[in-house]
Amino acid sequence: MKVCIIRPAVIHKEMAFSHMPGAPLGPAYVAAAIRQQGHDVQAIDAAIEGLYDVEKFETDRFTFDTYIFGLNIDNTVSRIREGTDVICFSLMYTNSWYFDKELVAATRRRFPQAVIIAGGEHVTAAPAYCFDTAPDIDYIVLGEGEATVCELLDCIAQGTPVAEVARIAYRSADEVVVNNFSRRIKRIENIDAIPWPAWDLFPLDKYFGYKVSYGVYRGNTLPVMASRGCPYECTFCSSPQMWGKKYNLRNVKDFVDEMEHYYRHYGVVNFDFFDLTAIIYKDWIIRLCDEIIARGLDISYQIPAGTRSEAIDREVAMKLFQSGCRNITYAPESGSPRVLHDIKKKVKLSNMLDSIRYSYEVGMNIKLNIIAGFPDETHGDIWRTIWFLIQSSWYGAHDMYPGVFSPYPGSALYDRLQAEGMVDLYDDGYIMEIVNSHDLWPGRTYTHRMSPFAVKTYTLIMYLTFYGSNFLFRPVRLYKLIRNLITKNHESRAELVLAQTFTKLWLSKKEHHSRRDPGLTGKPAALTESGA
Repeated sequence: MKVCIIRPAVIHKEMAFSHMPGAPLGPAYVAAAIRQQGHDVQAIDAAIEGLYDVEKFETDRFTFDTYIFGLNIDNTVSRIREGTDVICFSLMYTNSWYFDKELVAATRRRFPQAVIIAGGEHVTAAPAYCFDTAPDIDYIVLGEGEATVCELLDCIAQGTPVAEVARIAYRSADEVVVNNFSRRIKRIENIDAIPWPAWDLFPLDKYFGYKVSYGVYRGNTLPVMASRGCPYECTFCSSPQMWGKKYNLRNVKDFVDEMEHYYRHYGVVNFDFFDLTAIIYKDWIIRLCDEIIARGLDISYQIPAGTRSEAIDREVAMKLFQSGCRNITYAPESGSPRVLHDIKKKVKLSNMLDSIRYSYEVGMNIKLNIIAGFPDETHGDIWRTIWFLIQSSWYGAHDMYPGVFSPYPGSALYDRLQAEGMVDLYDDGYIMEIVNSHDLWPGRTYTHRMSPFAVKTYTLIMYLTFYGSNFLFRPVRLYKLIRNLITKNHESRAELVLAQTFTKLWLSKKEHHSRRDPGLTGKPAALTESGA
């Protein structure tokens, strides 16, 4: 069959601290699996194809304070080849749902006979809602997609019933059927057998030419995944429903073979690890580092430490740096042991501080992820987090991002708040609040013990405390920040996000003014020279 895989454009607010798109790893994996099955595959990466095509996102019902970064709906649909039998959408994010469902509806109008399949975290978390609000979807693939979508395509091609295809959802007699619910998160056992992503179907030249990546840009960059799943059960995270708890690691040799292939054939010199938690077993990460070093690959890479940061001792930190690791992200989420217990985040803060020190001493750039405003968080918990940030700054951390808690469908905290009547996916305002959560001063919060004003104020205090102490402890970092923003040679995630924020602001302003002045054209220097 003729199959088209679409990665839609992304939706951002005019001023939001969020990343520009990186190369789409999930769709590239699925495309490779479908092609291996013998189908004729087309891929449309609307996010990068229309990187400069910025316009206000409006619908018949709503006018959102958001902009489309990438191909708009008409331009995306026009690229689908005539005679396409199956159209697959990667629908990952709840905050993009209003745009995504409009894109699905426009696709159905243009291709009334095609089968439309959706996959990704958002549709996995809320299949009934997605069918209700986007009735043109025929099937939803739940969770890990490669094996499921291939099995589903077999049934479509042969005209056989889909009742035995595990981990799919569909409508039947006005009700949503979820096949084999007990097998819903059954995983692919041998992840080394999954074909490498079909990057040849995607416009990598644009990612390399525009110098766009999800992480810090250190040369031609591609995302990679060394593991699948996460054994932890953080209550704010939707990954348990998407992936299950089983943690599978790839064979070290096969993984480095893939990296070397991209290095030799595409000129890729920098890799973003997209793992949920990359470091759990010390012996595996050491084998990985030794393999990279033994091959003499002149590369850099960026890695999330995940939950088990104690695996990064001085020996591991040194191995990581020697093999090319230059950026590492820790995710304590909170500096309060009580909050960590409540959200089931299995982190020992003293061990994390030691690990941060080891990573700093060998030369890595360190970022922290923090969340403020958990439902039961108190003022005291927030001040403990602020103290932990000061300690982290002293131990060497470079960056910190304090996101305001927003309940995502598929997470345990979303289910709790839904039961309490605090969130409703069918409420139009809820999705906009997820979009607003990336603002410096977001809208709604979901705390029971602090006012929204207090939570938002605390995030500003976290910014000021962390970066104030950072520049006080190491004044040279302020100079480096200014220098790197001017020269566009970014070393940290903070520099990257700042540059991308200015770029998105410039592009959205350009689009706004170009409605009155069609002669206003051009490309922002931040994108032209460094890709934001």
